[in-house]
Amino acid sequence: MYIDPMTKMNISLLAIGLMFVCNLLMIFARKMNNALLRFLLKTCAFLMLIAVFVMILIVIFV
Repeated sequence: MYIDPMTKMNISLLAIGLMFVCNLLMIFARKMNNALLRFLLKTCAFLMLIAVFVMILIVIFV
């Protein structure tokens, strides 16, 4: 499967943006007092990091 360079660039920019959002979510979750909300935010950030990992693999190997 071939992906043109512009699409790879867009995927990588999206991955960078998602990493930034994950970082902000983690910082915000650390300041929360509610344990359930903190857990949900950290879980959401972790799932987004998994999506970022898949995007990076696509950009590198496809």
